[in-house]
Amino acid sequence: MHVELCKWYNGSDSPVLLMIDDLANKWVDTNNNGHLDLGEDWGYFKNSENSSFHYLNEKILKDFPWVKVTFFVPVGARVGMLETPLFPKKSLPMNSDEESRQFFRSIHDHPQFELAYHGTTHGKVGSRAQDFIQEWSLFQSLEEAASTIQEGTDIFRDAVGTDPRGGKYCGYTSNEYSDDSINQTNFSWWCRYWNRGMLDDPKDAICGQDQNPITNFDVKRFGSHNVIDIPSTVNGGLLNISQSDLSLKGIIKRALGNLLIRWKLREIKYLLNHRLVISIQEHIAPSRDDGKRQTPNIFDDYKSLIGIFEYLADKKVWYCTGSELADYVNLRDHVSLVIKDEYRFELNHQAPYRNQVISLAFRDQGPFTVKLPNDIQVEVVEGIVNLPVMKGEYFILKGGI
Repeated sequence: MHVELCKWYNGSDSPVLLMIDDLANKWVDTNNNGHLDLGEDWGYFKNSENSSFHYLNEKILKDFPWVKVTFFVPVGARVGMLETPLFPKKSLPMNSDEESRQFFRSIHDHPQFELAYHGTTHGKVGSRAQDFIQEWSLFQSLEEAASTIQEGTDIFRDAVGTDPRGGKYCGYTSNEYSDDSINQTNFSWWCRYWNRGMLDDPKDAICGQDQNPITNFDVKRFGSHNVIDIPSTVNGGLLNISQSDLSLKGIIKRALGNLLIRWKLREIKYLLNHRLVISIQEHIAPSRDDGKRQTPNIFDDYKSLIGIFEYLADKKVWYCTGSELADYVNLRDHVSLVIKDEYRFELNHQAPYRNQVISLAFRDQGPFTVKLPNDIQVEVVEGIVNLPVMKGEYFILKGGI
């Protein structure tokens, strides 16, 4: 009987992650009225009315409770874009007070969410927006980078009670010290590049040296500690069609409507067909203190996000966080399937992976079950079974439970 380890949990074609940048203890009052309006909050107003977190849950996630979100958090006082901002703002560390700690802790403890590391301040402002320097470009030595990361993870731990397991370079920008700084500071996964969507201009890609359209959208590893590199593959505004563009091109796009959306969805279809990572990228708010609009963002893109999740609803995908993806990849890469005979096999592994769940695929659809080394039986469903990794022999038994 043919059996093999599944690339993804539950034999899925692709993992799906919603990744949202810059959830921070910050507010930019873009109309200068002293009151919170939609799109201004980055996390400062917690889960209150008009807050971005409340909007995300009520407008997008309410109808898709299976979607999981990894939030990337600048842990300190997140800077703006200008030395002299155009609008008033408030920005504090995520652990500035007990109410803030409780807010971030409640998100991190929720099974649908996780918090990940996104620097301390995000970078350094200049007199113009184009003078902004992203955080990991500021470091002049490995020691400086590692020290700043340590300060940031201390803030994170004080707020939520645990260390961050993963993170992302601010602006996907790094220098010669960056990868080593992540490798040496105990992260198990990281997002290093914007691995462009199939429609994006190649000259705008930030995808490292890998130009292969298949491997560029798959997980990789880097550093002596084999940190998992999770690609960023889908712009959350993928399905947007501008209603304000009055040019001939804009009018044609609106007239084509559904046809254009189906054409855009080929990006996601490509990832599904090649069993690659679908990681949807967003920002928690559009508000910036230089008057420009931050994109992509959940407010401008909510219809696009709903369209993406509706398209994926009948697809064989696995909704997960960055850490859940990293855990499965580490398990998959460190467990070997040893076939004893037609009806017996073992899962060889190291002690740290014991009792984690690995997925196996059977060519024969059954019905049959797998008896674990502790004699518990697990049914194989449509050729897929999810098994705890244990010492001893597994037995394939014909017939259902």
